Amino acid sequence: MFFLPKANPLYEEISTDKVLLPDLLEKLGKGHFTGYLNYTAPDFESCCVFANGKLICSISSDGGRVKTGFEAITLMFDKVFSSGGEINVYRMTADLVMCAHALLLGSKLMNGEEVRRVDIKSMLARVKGQGMNGVVRFYTDERYALMCYKAGTPIGFYHDGIRTIETTPDEARKIAGLPGARVEVRSTKPVEELMLYDLLQMVNLHKLWEAARSRDSFTPRAASTPAIQPQTVIPPGQHDEKLTELVEDLQEVAMAYLSKEGRALINKCLDEAGGKTALLDSGKTEALLKQIKNGAWNIDSQARIEEMVDLMKSEIAGRIAV
Repeated sequence: MFFLPKANPLYEEISTDKVLLPDLLEKLGKGHFTGYLNYTAPDFESCCVFANGKLICSISSDGGRVKTGFEAITLMFDKVFSSGGEINVYRMTADLVMCAHALLLGSKLMNGEEVRRVDIKSMLARVKGQGMNGVVRFYTDERYALMCYKAGTPIGFYHDGIRTIETTPDEARKIAGLPGARVEVRSTKPVEELMLYDLLQMVNLHKLWEAARSRDSFTPRAASTPAIQPQTVIPPGQHDEKLTELVEDLQEVAMAYLSKEGRALINKCLDEAGGKTALLDSGKTEALLKQIKNGAWNIDSQARIEEMVDLMKSEIAGRIAV
């Protein structure tokens, strides 16, 4: 479970047979939705978190396997075709969306330490003193409670079994006092910074959906990472236009993960590969992506580089395939 608050439902328990998931995700984006979409199937859960219509993160858990970003969406689409399931959508404030991001993908400041071994008063003082954006979660095997923070100030409290965001931490204190209770603390960036990242602008949802449909209908279950096409056939006269668009896509992806240095990296690697026509050759493309990956590590080793390269593979496969 991802333990996100279920306080303000927009849709609940909608069968995947009744909705096209790519269309719903795009509708939430165009509608400037703030909150999250939750998809569940047996032994599977996905969450897509939106802030003012921007898809700031996605995560999927398939048993013990966890994927994020582009891979999480791919895994979710595959699961819809193989297992069906249900969709829930919950509204949130932008501040609570920030806390949801922290809970799902934030930096772990504490990771399940026993409450009885932690000086909780000092820990909460550090949360305040450091101006933390994020979540403190107390939990046992049966219960959990969330304390949500913005700039070190508590902005709401939530626990299992309720449908509202509370204004007092009374239940959190009770759960923290239960035998065997544990605590985790996760932090993230301000929501304004999180909104600089928008997966909806970086992936073609309908291409991913059709690829998942194809895998389910015609082939055994495949790995979620799209393969580079071994051959490409593009009608004469369309090479330059398609390649120019593809290079722009790759630059946008790189900038989303590496800021303006990402664009410079793509240009440098393409120049060294002999220009954008290298993308028409599968062998040269593999070498190019490896060079981009190595260059990205030198720019920012903390960036989600594997995810970035997988997304580039998807863009290349989508743009230059027949």
